[in-house]
Amino acid sequence: MKIRLAVVPPDDLADVMRLTDDLRIAVNAGDMDGVDTATQKLMASTTKMRSADIGEDEWRRFLADIRAHNPAFQSDYLIPGDLCSRYLPDATTDTMVLHIPFTERESNDV
Repeated sequence: MKIRLAVVPPDDLADVMRLTDDLRIAVNAGDMDGVDTATQKLMASTTKMRSADIGEDEWRRFLADIRAHNPAFQSDYLIPGDLCSRYLPDATTDTMVLHIPFTERESNDV
């Protein structure tokens, strides 16, 4: 599994938030078809965004580092851009970054 980090332009934030809500609802309901559909829509939405893909182990290290400095941090699908500046230098406090897990196959299908 990999994690896509994508800088969400302000004009796209509302649409991405709706898609992440759809994903969250599907995950909470255990609706795997809904999870797949929402994930595909989110991945498609990242095609024109600046993005970086990192491995699951790197993602876990990244989260552990953030939580070492901020134990209350919650890893939601959208996180403040400045937290991701090591992967996306243009991500700032004025941006949000979408993070979405995917398998390599999903990435090639988009």
